[in-house]
Amino acid sequence: MPPYNLSLNPFPSSPTPTIFNANIFGGKRHISALRSINSCLDDLTSKLSNKDLHNEDLFKVVTMIQDVGSGKTHLTLHMKTLKEFGENSVISYTDLTQVQPREIDNFFHSIVSGFGKGYYDAVKNRFIDYLRENYQQNPKLVKKIIKYGFMDSFNGNSIAEKLDHLTQKKLSLSYEHVFELMSKDFTKIEMQLIAEIIKTSTLNYSDLKTFENLTMVLSTIARINYKLFNKITIFQIDEFDTNSNSLEYLKGLINSHIPYAILMIVTTPSYYAEISKASPSLFDRLEKANYKIDLAGSNSFDEINDIVLQYVLHYNENLTTLEKKDLSAKIRIIYDEFPDFRNIRSILNVLYHAFEVASAKNSQSIDEQSIEETIKNVYPGLRLRGSIMGIPISDFIKMRKISIDKDVVEANVRNAVRNLITYFEQLGTVKKYEDIIDGEFLDAAYNDQMGKKVGISIAVDFDKNKNFDKIVKSTKRNSVVDKLVILTTNMTTIKKNGTTLVTIDKWKLADLLYFSKKYDSDEFSSEDPQKAMLLAKSIQIC
Repeated sequence: MPPYNLSLNPFPSSPTPTIFNANIFGGKRHISALRSINSCLDDLTSKLSNKDLHNEDLFKVVTMIQDVGSGKTHLTLHMKTLKEFGENSVISYTDLTQVQPREIDNFFHSIVSGFGKGYYDAVKNRFIDYLRENYQQNPKLVKKIIKYGFMDSFNGNSIAEKLDHLTQKKLSLSYEHVFELMSKDFTKIEMQLIAEIIKTSTLNYSDLKTFENLTMVLSTIARINYKLFNKITIFQIDEFDTNSNSLEYLKGLINSHIPYAILMIVTTPSYYAEISKASPSLFDRLEKANYKIDLAGSNSFDEINDIVLQYVLHYNENLTTLEKKDLSAKIRIIYDEFPDFRNIRSILNVLYHAFEVASAKNSQSIDEQSIEETIKNVYPGLRLRGSIMGIPISDFIKMRKISIDKDVVEANVRNAVRNLITYFEQLGTVKKYEDIIDGEFLDAAYNDQMGKKVGISIAVDFDKNKNFDKIVKSTKRNSVVDKLVILTTNMTTIKKNGTTLVTIDKWKLADLLYFSKKYDSDEFSSEDPQKAMLLAKSIQIC
C-alpha cells in the first residue's frame, strides 16, 4: 500500500498546472482571492436585468499578482471547475507565453481557443434549443432551417426527433432561414458568428487586420454568451508581460469596455513593476481595477501546507490527525531547510518524487530519507541558495545531519573555526595564538594583521541556557584578548566593549561545516579561497 493509504500518487507530475488537477484547491489566501473574483462575478451578474445600464457598467477588470510557481495559474484554471462559475460565466483562458508572435490574429485565436471544445458544443446545443423554443411560433421557418421535408414526414420522423438528430451529427441547415428567424433577437454580426460556430465548431477569423475588429468580435462573443446563456464572459489573460503589442492590446481592451464581460489579468510582481515603467497609462488602469488581488509573498508555510494537504485529502478524506501532522512535519523540513523549494510548485514536485520513493519502499508515509533521496537524485546540480560556499544540495543534506546532532555539533563548529584560522595562517594573513585557549571560555585565538589578539568563543549548544552561561562567562574573561568574538546560535542583546556577538544561523553553520570538510579532505577549488574569505568576514574573524 502506498503512503497514507492512497491508491495513487496525489501530487501532480506536470511542471505546470493543468485543468486535470485544477479541481484540487487550498490555501487561505488563495481561497480568499477566489472569493473576491466570485464577488466580482456576482456583482456583474446582478446587473444583467437592469436594462437602463450602459455598456461601461457591464464590464469589470480584475488584476491578480503573484510570484512565479506560487499557484496563480492553478487558481485561474480552478475557476473553470467550479459550479458557481460554470452557472454564471463562460471562461476563456489564454496563456500569453503560447502566443507567438503577438500579432492580432494570434492573440484572437488564442482567446477563442481558450473557451475549449465544450463551449462550442454548448453553443450548438443551445442553438438547437432556440429552434425548439421558436417552433410553436414559426413552425414553417424552423422546418426550412432544418430542411424538414416530405421524406422526413414519410419516414415518420417528427420535428422533435429531427432536432434531436442534429445534436448527434454535423448540422445541415438553411442559413438564409436561420438569419431570418434569429434577426429579431440577434444582430447581423452575432448571427454570423453563431453560424460560424455551428459550421466549424470554432471561430476562424483569419484576417482581423485592426484592433477595432478584434474588440468588435470579442464584444460580439460576450453579447452572444449573454443572449444564449444569460452568462458573463470572463477573459483570463495569464502570464501577462511587457511585450509592446500585449501592452497596447490590453490597454485597448480595457478602454473598449466589452459588455457583459470580466477581463482578468494575471501577472508577476516583477512584470507588474516593469509595466509601471513601460506603460504608465496601462499601469494606472491595472492599479484602479475593480478588483486588485495581490498574492505576492503568499509562499508562507501555512499556505503551502494547506494546499499540499488538500491534494492528499482529495484522495483520502479519512486522513488521520496523526498522518496530517506527520505530512506537515515533512513539508516543514523541505520549507525550512531548502530555500529553493519555498513555493508550491517546487514542493509539489519534491513530494511527487518522494511519494514514489516511499511507495517503492512500502513506507506508510513520506519519510525524511525519501525526501533526501529525492533531492539528491532530482536536483543533482542544485546548490543551496544563500550559501557563501555554494554548497551542493546533496552535501547540504549531509551537513544538515551533522548540524542537528547535538552530541557533535559544537565540536564540529570548533574544529571548523580552527581550520578556518589555520587556513588563513597558511595564507599569511593571521597567526594562531594557542597559549590562552582554555576550551572552557576560549575555543580559538589568533593575532590579526595589526598584531591584535582575537579570541573566539563558541556557544552553539542545543541548550540555550548553557550558551547564555558561556556567553556571560566569556565576556567576563575578555581582558586576555584585544577583541572577543562569540559565535552563538542564541539571539541575545548582551553588549560589552571589545566583544562582538555573531549569530550563527543554519546557513552559516552549514557553510562552516562544508568548508571544514573540504579543508580536511584537501578538496579546495580555485574559487574556494575567495569564498573562504567571505565566510570569515560574515562571522567577523580573520
